[in-house]
Amino acid sequence: MNKCQLVCKDQQYWLKQASSQLSLANVWDRFSENNSIEHLTVSNILPYLTSMEADLAMLTWFDSLTIKGEIHLSVPNIDYFIQLWQSATWDNQNLLNADSNARKAFAGLWGGQHNCNPRNDNYQPELQDIYKSGYNQARLKLLLERAGFCEIQIHVEGAQINASAIKTMFRGERQISTHYDQIRPDHLNRYEFACKQLVTLPSNAQILDLACGIGYGTLMLAKHTGAKVTGVDIEQAAIAHAKQHFSNENTTFCCQDAKLLDIAANSQDAVVSFETIEHVDFDQQLLDVFFEVLKPGGQLICSTPNQDVMPFDPVKFEFHLKHYTNKELVDLLLTSGFRDVKLYAQHDPVSGRVVAGSDGCFTLAKAVKP
Repeated sequence: MNKCQLVCKDQQYWLKQASSQLSLANVWDRFSENNSIEHLTVSNILPYLTSMEADLAMLTWFDSLTIKGEIHLSVPNIDYFIQLWQSATWDNQNLLNADSNARKAFAGLWGGQHNCNPRNDNYQPELQDIYKSGYNQARLKLLLERAGFCEIQIHVEGAQINASAIKTMFRGERQISTHYDQIRPDHLNRYEFACKQLVTLPSNAQILDLACGIGYGTLMLAKHTGAKVTGVDIEQAAIAHAKQHFSNENTTFCCQDAKLLDIAANSQDAVVSFETIEHVDFDQQLLDVFFEVLKPGGQLICSTPNQDVMPFDPVKFEFHLKHYTNKELVDLLLTSGFRDVKLYAQHDPVSGRVVAGSDGCFTLAKAVKP
């Protein structure tokens, strides 16, 4: 088993393995191949990081783990030290006593602050033992969830919080969360747009949500339209997550390859598939499948990055195969047989609302099967 430990000693970060240790400039920089570590222990490092550094570090640690890989973290419990601070006696005698509540509370909230006296000869600002952030049970859980970890267990033991979590699926560009407030707004806005377009469907309508990921959009479609919605994704762990966290009586989830889609022809009133075709090498075939499963008069709503505004870069977009101009997207849809193609835009790549037009970072298309 490939086990690693991240520690902070004398304000230096170290990656320790069974027979070696490596000094790290930053714990948020990649220190191993992705999906290569089975067990990662992180000991009291998070308090030395800013909030943004901690977010980035957690993503790096997530990517380094194998599927079913575990992370174990320990951090000081800020709630404990706040209470200690409030109960402490603040006078010179207690400030000089390393065992007093005042000194313990100060160190627990802001670090030991060794080598912090500029009057001393050994004053080294770069080695100051200063905490930049604090964690209680709720904040640590949120940080792990935001990175994509699941099966989170947290144990509070007085001054210390110990947590463990498991990587259950590859993240890639996938949103991984159990709550809507942790899903990127641009992703939610696409599904909100689809809900508005499909709200007039009859109550017995059938909707296919292909490449549904963890299923948050599938559930949105089911709740807002009242239709029966089938969420399909190629990642088994994503489907398991969807069934656990984003399902109701009108949702069904299944793991399938879009090339081998087991959905009856002429059975769906609508197909929704966001940010999908740029990931596959069978774009025309995929649109042909959408056309086949739709009923006559059925609607397709899809989206993809706009090549004219957000040009394809294989380094920046490592999970994409290409981006599409609006003309290329429309031509693909028409070739598959779709008609009445209308384009919409998201201008902001992170929080963009969907508006009429075709000059956004992302293009959304709505088309009809005659």
